[in-house]
Amino acid sequence: MLIHAQQVQQSPQTFTNAQVRWGGEVLEVVNTAEHTDVLILGRALEKDGEPVDEGEVDARFIARFSGFQEPSTFPEGQRMTVRGKLLGIERKLVGEYAYPYPVVEVKEFHRWKEKQHYDDPYYYSPYYGWGMYPGYPWWGYSRYPYWW
Repeated sequence: MLIHAQQVQQSPQTFTNAQVRWGGEVLEVVNTAEHTDVLILGRALEKDGEPVDEGEVDARFIARFSGFQEPSTFPEGQRMTVRGKLLGIERKLVGEYAYPYPVVEVKEFHRWKEKQHYDDPYYYSPYYGWGMYPGYPWWGYSRYPYWW
């Protein structure tokens, strides 16, 4: 069953101890004596678990790591996915609003690299196919030299 962070905000008792896989963009890292909280702006996930770059925001949530985590390993804006157990709700201020953050006790996590954008006109061309070498069948479909 797919559980959304917004559902947990509305009915936290129902989902306590449920297993979730959520992801999004890092907003902030807060270290305490016992654990590290990574505040994340939740987004929908692709099939492979990667958060989508744009689109609807699910809800903010806290990814809780036991012990100390170096804040520089979670830079603001980095996309990450976590899997773990829901612990409940904690309220933290967003501006002057006491926002209800669902808290996930992290068992596994993955930090995603920034997507590469290719501006090279030869990366895909109707004349050369995929890659820069014409006619190589393992580079994908190529119409070279018969593009008509």
